[in-house]
Amino acid sequence: MNSLHTMHILDIGGNIVYNPNKRRRITEKRIINMIQEFSVENFRSIKTKQTISFLANPKIHTEFDEYLITRINNSVGLLKTCLFYGYNASGKSNLLMAFDFLRSLVVSGPSTKDDSTAFIPFVLDAETVKQPGTFTLIFFIESVRYEYEVTLDAYHIRHESLRFTPQRRITTLFTRSYDEAHSVSRLTIGQSCGFSAKEKTILQGNTIENCTLLFAYQRSNVHSLALDQVVSYFKNTCMPLINQGRSLNPWGREQLETYAERKGFFRAVLEKADFQIADFQIQTPVHHADKGTLVEQGALAQTPKALNQDGQVDTKELLFTHITNQGSYQIPSWNESEGTMRYFRLGGILQQLIHSVHVVAIDELEASLHPDLVTFFLQMFLMNTQTSQLMVTTHAQYIMEQDYIRNDMVWFCEKQSDGGSEYYSAQDFKLHKNNNLANFYYCGKLGAKPVLGSPILTRNE
Repeated sequence: MNSLHTMHILDIGGNIVYNPNKRRRITEKRIINMIQEFSVENFRSIKTKQTISFLANPKIHTEFDEYLITRINNSVGLLKTCLFYGYNASGKSNLLMAFDFLRSLVVSGPSTKDDSTAFIPFVLDAETVKQPGTFTLIFFIESVRYEYEVTLDAYHIRHESLRFTPQRRITTLFTRSYDEAHSVSRLTIGQSCGFSAKEKTILQGNTIENCTLLFAYQRSNVHSLALDQVVSYFKNTCMPLINQGRSLNPWGREQLETYAERKGFFRAVLEKADFQIADFQIQTPVHHADKGTLVEQGALAQTPKALNQDGQVDTKELLFTHITNQGSYQIPSWNESEGTMRYFRLGGILQQLIHSVHVVAIDELEASLHPDLVTFFLQMFLMNTQTSQLMVTTHAQYIMEQDYIRNDMVWFCEKQSDGGSEYYSAQDFKLHKNNNLANFYYCGKLGAKPVLGSPILTRNE
C-alpha cells in the first residue's frame, strides 16, 4: 500500500516545502470555504431525498487524519475527499450533475422569463415527473456556516432561501417563494443584506420567476457584502463538473499561456509521474493563407476572421521534450498518449486546488490512467492542499485499498426497485477498522455492484 508519509508537498514551482520525516505541517492562515453537506430530491435518477456529507466521523481515527480533514472548529471537521462507487447507470454521476446544476442556477440564468430552467425530474414515476426538485447545500465561507436551498420546476423557482450563522445564531439573509395566483416571486430580505427599501424594490423587479435571486442580484445595480461572498463562492470556489463531455483542455495549455510561472509546477507533476518528459513549451508557428482559398477549401465561415492584416494565421502548439539514451526529442501534444494528456490536464486542476481554495467534482477520475497514477494524483491532492475538496466517481476498487482511505470518505450508489438512486456511506456498515473495505466490496457485501447473468447465450438469445 502507498503511504502518505512517502509523499512531499510541492510549492507553486514544484519545489519541496515540506519534509514528511519532520512530521510538521505548514502553518499559515487558512481560508476555509468548504462543503459540509449536499442534498438533492427529484432530479434525474434521484427520486427521494439523498444526502451526502463531508462531515468527518469523530469516532474514526487514522494516522493520516491531518491530511484528510480540515477542522472548522473544535466540534466540526470536514473531509477533503468523497469517493463514489456504483455500477454503470446506478446514478452516481447524477449526484455530481446535481451539484453542477445547483452551481449553474447561481452562476448563469435565463435571458427571459419564458426560458426553461433546464430542470429534469425523476421521470419513472407519474407523480414525481409533475413535481419540483429540491437542492440544499450546507457550506462554509471563511468558517461561517451557510445554508442555501432551491426548489424549482422547469419554468419556476418555487422556493429559495439563504441563511447563515455569523455569531452562533442562525440569521435569514432572504427567502423567496412563487405566488401562483399572481405569477410573481415574493421576496423577504433580511437586514443582514444591508439593502435600502429602494434597493429591495430593484432586486424584486429583477428576480423573474425562472431565475434564482442570487443570479438576479448579479444583474442588479445593488450591493451586499453578504451576497457578494455567496455568489463568489459559487462562481470561484465551486468549479464546473469535469466529465467525459467537458474538455479538460482549459486546465492544461491555456493555464500555461495565462500563467507562465506555473510551468515549474506542471514540470514537477509530470516528472514525478515518470512520463520521461523533461520539459515542454508552447510554440506559435505562423502560417500564411488567403481568405478566399481557406473558404474554398472548406474552412468555417468564421475562420477568415481570425486572419490578421497580413493574412497570417496564428496556431499554438504544445510540445513535450522527451529525454532518452538517444538524445532529446520534442513531440507535439496531439501525438502523446491519451493518458499522458489527461494527467497533464489534471495537473492543471491540481494546481488550482493547491494554489487557491476550490471544490471540484470529477466523473470517473481513473479514465485513461494507470492505477498508480490515480492514487498518486489523490496523494498529491491530499498532501498539498489545505481546504480544497474533491468529489470523485470511480470504478477503481484499488483506491479503497490505500491505507489512508477512511470509511466515511467512501460512498456507494445503487438503483432501488422503483428505479431511484440511493447513496449510502461505507461507515454505515460499522466495519471493524481492521476489515478490508475493498475485499468486502469485491465480495458484494456492501452492494453497489451489478448482478450479472450467465455469460452463455442460448440460441433464442
